[in-house]
Amino acid sequence: MSFALRRTGPFSARTRRLLGTAAASYLARLCAALTLLLTVPLARSTMSADRFGLWMMLGSLLSFFAFADLGIGNGVLAQLTQALHRNDSASATGRIMRAGYACSLLGAFGLLLGWVLWVGLSSDPLRFAGHIAPQLRGEALIGISTFVGLMGLNLVLQLGQKFQLAYQDGHWIGYTQVASSLGTVVALPIALWLRAPLSILVACTLGSQALALGLSTILWFRHRHLGPSLQQASLHGATVKGLLQTGLMFFTLQLSAAFAYQSDAFVITQELGTAAYGDFAAIQRIFLSVGTLVGAALLGLWPAFSEAMARGDVRWARHTYFRALGVGTGIMGSVCALITFGMPLIAKHWLHMTAPPTILMPLVLSIWTVIDTLGQITGTLLNGAGVLRAQLLVALMMAGFAFWAKWVFVSHFGPWGAVLATIVAYTLISVPAQIWLVRPLLSSKVAAT
Repeated sequence: MSFALRRTGPFSARTRRLLGTAAASYLARLCAALTLLLTVPLARSTMSADRFGLWMMLGSLLSFFAFADLGIGNGVLAQLTQALHRNDSASATGRIMRAGYACSLLGAFGLLLGWVLWVGLSSDPLRFAGHIAPQLRGEALIGISTFVGLMGLNLVLQLGQKFQLAYQDGHWIGYTQVASSLGTVVALPIALWLRAPLSILVACTLGSQALALGLSTILWFRHRHLGPSLQQASLHGATVKGLLQTGLMFFTLQLSAAFAYQSDAFVITQELGTAAYGDFAAIQRIFLSVGTLVGAALLGLWPAFSEAMARGDVRWARHTYFRALGVGTGIMGSVCALITFGMPLIAKHWLHMTAPPTILMPLVLSIWTVIDTLGQITGTLLNGAGVLRAQLLVALMMAGFAFWAKWVFVSHFGPWGAVLATIVAYTLISVPAQIWLVRPLLSSKVAAT
């Protein structure tokens, strides 16, 4: 169960695990990018503007509702990582896993119950989606209901990926994402060609993800021989309580991030309508897919930082952190610059737009993509070091300011004003706070002790 720091060749065991996770994740991101390149222009060419905007909005809501697991996933990752570094018994780790599943099932049930009550009691259950054409409202309600149901299922199934990360088997997550992308790239074009309703399009994406997650978790449990320990573990009240307490902090962080970063769809559709959001979302999706290039390398960084801090290996953490910042800035800056200058060709030949967007839209998205990458790297270090309460306070202030600013900026500048608002809020609040939090963690005095 322990992670010995043997060094064979030029890299430590920790670094080799991190590189293996990154390699598998890059393969997954490549498949996801190819899926995006195929499905987005196909969907835009076969769907009406309102229907396409609604479908893109659901894709954005998937990221927005990442907090719907109540922070349980990240809470499990934090507690399980600590248990493994303490060399706790198999029964102790089994209790954490069982508690995680119990809490995730409760969260998924709460999500489904909340949606049913909202549909049953609200006079207009689609009001959060902005203006929807009358002829699409029935299809939209069924599609969103399918989305909520599959998202609840995935909240439970995604817990297996947190187990894999804690055991530093992040390469399994890459393989799972490859399988999910392949399922989507086969099913979704067929559904679009058949002019299938929105609910079927949602099932082609989230359903493929659910199937891949379930199979991956089963195979990984067999590979690690963890099935017996999970089956024999009891549902321990103290473990559940500790998991809920840790999860509550992560839940608040995720909720703050959702309002700060993922609320663009909600604000733009409310202010400008779903049709206006469609083209912006298509361009934004390009930059989001590019952002996953660095996100792939970060997948195994949290448990690696946690292990390094637990063992007092601050030198490795500091070296890895600053190298990640440099590589992330270089890669993301270069790729985003190419996309920005190539946007007229992309808009014309890939997205089939009648007129390319103004240069300000891709420029603002490029700047935010680079900033977000650096913020994610810093976040993995702070999470690995267990710095949660301070992050929570900063996130709440930043989210409140950003969400307010989005409404003002969108009304003045159009869709890209939502991204500009995020940049302003993050630069004024989050950047100074992150520098203040990271400096003592990686100081030379700490590294020397």
